[in-house]
Amino acid sequence: MRQRMISRRRMLQGALAATATIPLLNSELARGDETTAPKRFVVFYTPNGTLESQWMPQGTETNFTLSPLLQPLSPYKAKLLPLRGINMNVVVNSNIGSEHARGIGGLLTGRALLRGNFRSFNSNNAGWSSGISLDQHIANKLKPPTLFRTLELGVQVRDAEVRGRLCYAGPDQPIPPREDPYDTFQQLFGASVPGQGQGSSDALDRLRAQRRTVFDILREDIADVRPRIGREDRVKIDAHLQSIQDIEARLAGGSSSSGGGPTASCQGPSLGARIDLSDDANMPAIGKLQMDMAAAALACDLTRICTIQWSYAESEHLYPFLDLQGNHHAISHQWDAAGKAQYSKIHTWFAEQLAYLLGKLDSYAEGDRTLLDNTVVLWVTEISESTQHALTNMPFLLAGSAGGVLRTGRFVDYLANGGSPRQHNDLLVSIANAMGTDDTTFGDPQFSTGPLPGLT
Repeated sequence: MRQRMISRRRMLQGALAATATIPLLNSELARGDETTAPKRFVVFYTPNGTLESQWMPQGTETNFTLSPLLQPLSPYKAKLLPLRGINMNVVVNSNIGSEHARGIGGLLTGRALLRGNFRSFNSNNAGWSSGISLDQHIANKLKPPTLFRTLELGVQVRDAEVRGRLCYAGPDQPIPPREDPYDTFQQLFGASVPGQGQGSSDALDRLRAQRRTVFDILREDIADVRPRIGREDRVKIDAHLQSIQDIEARLAGGSSSSGGGPTASCQGPSLGARIDLSDDANMPAIGKLQMDMAAAALACDLTRICTIQWSYAESEHLYPFLDLQGNHHAISHQWDAAGKAQYSKIHTWFAEQLAYLLGKLDSYAEGDRTLLDNTVVLWVTEISESTQHALTNMPFLLAGSAGGVLRTGRFVDYLANGGSPRQHNDLLVSIANAMGTDDTTFGDPQFSTGPLPGLT
C-alpha cells in the first residue's frame, strides 16, 4: 500500500503550518527535501563601534581567551572566528559623510558613499552608498529557491537616511529594514487578508482563525507521519510548531495559540496586545521577537539570507533597561572610567543578544550539524574604536562554518608576528565564496584582491 505523505501543496494551504513543517526533514516522507542542508548568511549589526582593548581576544590562533565584551559568546567559542587587523580603507579617506555614515554605508557594499545632503554628525554632504550590498549580491548570484530572497529586519532603526540603511539593491538603492515585528510575523507566517487594513482587529482575528484551521487540517497528517520518521525529525517538527506558536503568543500578549493558558516559555512582556515600538525600554522585547522570527524563517527555509540591524549608525538610543541615563552616542564619547563602564555595559548586552541568536540557530539539528553550523554569521559595527571614530582594525567576528567551509574555534590575527592589515572588502569576498559564489573581488576593486587567507 502506498505510504501516506504530507504533500507540499497541502502544507502550503496555510503559510504558518506550512513553514512549521517544511524545514529540512531528513525523512523521505517529506517531499521536496534537499539531501544537503543549504547554507545561510546572517548579518548582525550593532552601532557605535567598541572599545578595542575590551573587545579583542588575547592569545594565539588556537589558544585564545575571549575578551570581556565577548564573554557572553563563550558557549559558542568553538564556532567563532574573531578577526583582528581588518581595515575599511575603502571609506577611510573619503570626504563624504562622517565616519559613522561612511562606515555603515560601506560595511556590506565595500564602496564609498555618493554625495548627497544627508546630515551625519558634523557633515551634511552624505548620500547613499555607491554599490550593492553583499547580501543582495549573494542572492542575485545564487538565486535561492525561497519565498523571501532576502530578509531585512530592524530593531528600532528609526533613521531613514544613510545612517539607518545597511542593505542596498545597487548604487543609490537603499533597502529599508522591517522594523515592525507584527508586520514581520504576518509577512513570514501569515496570509494577507484582502480589504483589511494593517492592525485591523478583524484582520488579526481572521488570521488567527485561519491558522487554527490549518493546524486542525494538518493534525491528522502529522499524527500519521510522526511515528514513522526519525527522532531528530520529530523533534524538529515539534520545535518549529512550538517556536512559531510561541512567537504569535508573545505578539498577542502572552496567550498560547495552541490552547490553554500561557506557559513560562511563551509569556510575553506585560505591554498589552501590542508592544510600543517607539519606547526605548522595549528594545529587548522587540529584538527578541525579530531574532526568533529570523531563526524560524531560516530553519523553515523561507529565506537563506537575513540581516538584523540594531538601531542606526551614530545611534542616540537610550538604554533604561540597563539603568543608564545618557544616550549611546554620548556615552561612547565619555572617555572617563565611568563612561567606559557604561559603554561596556551596552556592548556586553549586545553580545548577549548575539549569543541568544546563536543559541537559537544552534538548537536546530540538521543531520550531524546544526543550523548554526550551516550558517555564516557576520557581526559588524560601523566604526572600530569609538573614542577615535576609527575605521581601521574593525571589531568583526564570524560565527558558524557555512557547512564546514570555515575553520572555526580560532582567533585570526592578521597583525600577529609583524603581519599586515587586510581589507574588509576581501572579508566580504571570503563570505561570498563560503556561500558558494565564484567571486574574486567585491565592492571597489581598488580595495579588493581576493579572499582572506586562513579562514578556510
